[in-house]
Amino acid sequence: MVYNVFLFLHIFGVILMFAGVSLVLTAVAAMSRTNQIEAIRLWAGLAVKSDKVLPVSVLFILLPGIYLTSVSWGWNIAWVNVSLITLISMTLTGPLVNLPRLKAIAKEADKPVLTPLLSSKIKDRTLWISLSTMTFLTVAILFLMTMKFGLIGSLSTILFALFIGAFTGLFAANKLHFFTEEKPATSTDAY
Repeated sequence: MVYNVFLFLHIFGVILMFAGVSLVLTAVAAMSRTNQIEAIRLWAGLAVKSDKVLPVSVLFILLPGIYLTSVSWGWNIAWVNVSLITLISMTLTGPLVNLPRLKAIAKEADKPVLTPLLSSKIKDRTLWISLSTMTFLTVAILFLMTMKFGLIGSLSTILFALFIGAFTGLFAANKLHFFTEEKPATSTDAY
């Protein structure tokens, strides 16, 4: 029974992480599609608040995960260790890479009009690559939890997620740069 409670908390943490990453990514995508400063302000606030869900989700994943590993798997299992290192890396990426950029967007969105600086912050390639990569790494960890690969399979899964995440984020950011250079912004564009 205790094992099942910890397993539930662990899975709940994964759901929280998906929700947090999804909300931040959705908010940034919505900001990139509007020229209305009020909408950007709203989405920026949501992105900053949603990014704060991620450390909570990590606690729900990590603490029960330590228990589950200790009583069932042990610490010599490749997929456990690779997932743990990936989770810790993602935990550091949020506050060190994403949150400062999201706060800068929110601060710039407090101005009464959409500025070129705000537009460039929304199209920040590093932010897009980071968010996309975190999304794919979250899926990769879930995949490792299911498949329980050895070291080569676990590392290959994470490397594949890193590559796809970086490629997708770079593609999205470049697409934003391309289309916003071609199409002048109007104040009536909502989405």
